[in-house]
Amino acid sequence: MRAAVWEPIDGILGPCGQISFSYVPPHVATVLMTFEGIAGGPARGLTLKFNRVVVLCGEEECPGGFALIPKPLPQLGRGDHPTWTFPLLKLVDSEPLKQYELIFHNKDQPLAHFCLISLHNLVQVIASADAEVIWSPLSGQ
Repeated sequence: MRAAVWEPIDGILGPCGQISFSYVPPHVATVLMTFEGIAGGPARGLTLKFNRVVVLCGEEECPGGFALIPKPLPQLGRGDHPTWTFPLLKLVDSEPLKQYELIFHNKDQPLAHFCLISLHNLVQVIASADAEVIWSPLSGQ
């Protein structure tokens, strides 16, 4: 497996505190990553809406059993904890992605393998590569 390929999302300054998700059949998942001022920033949520979901896997505080995550993991490289793991990765050429692309191939709507990492859990998603991304203040903050 090649190294993880990731693109920083504007506004991620520190680690993600918690991840929650919901799934609506047939193929839509919404994932909320909460950033609660751990790095001194505002308490905000990063919502990702995935379409054409073929895999949605959530695990509590573990190294990742669904798919091996390539090491070394990319680091934040900024903020109060620059050596901590960057919380949002897009994996290229992962074995699960290759397998699902063979089954669900659609050249007009390619799939991507996303790995979301928090201080408490790990969520992996294989879905359409064009996820919708929205920052918002956390309710009650």
